[in-house]
Amino acid sequence: MCLMNVITMYLYGSMDNDIYMKIPEGFKLPEANCKKPRSMYSIKLQRSLYGLKQFGCMWYNRLSEYLLKKGYMNNPICPCIFIKKLETRFAIIAVYVDDLNLIRTLEELTRTTN
Repeated sequence: MCLMNVITMYLYGSMDNDIYMKIPEGFKLPEANCKKPRSMYSIKLQRSLYGLKQFGCMWYNRLSEYLLKKGYMNNPICPCIFIKKLETRFAIIAVYVDDLNLIRTLEELTRTTN
């Protein structure tokens, strides 16, 4: 059994839909846009931010898509469990937010974590 923490999880989130936020304090607006109050403007996010409510789902969808391409089966009872069984080896991945619990045979060790 091996435990992993994906510390760069928030760097890999692709946006599934358009998300806008208020302009943060200290952010300078272009000269042409300074005539209206700051509250009239917003910023469209191109990447996820730490703490964004929608990001957990976006991260899970991206990870799930990757694992399914690699031959894992998603457990119908518990969607956070991914299982890959072969003749002489197996791997089970349990996902909890940015933590991955990996249970696998020795042969599958380097294949799963690389």
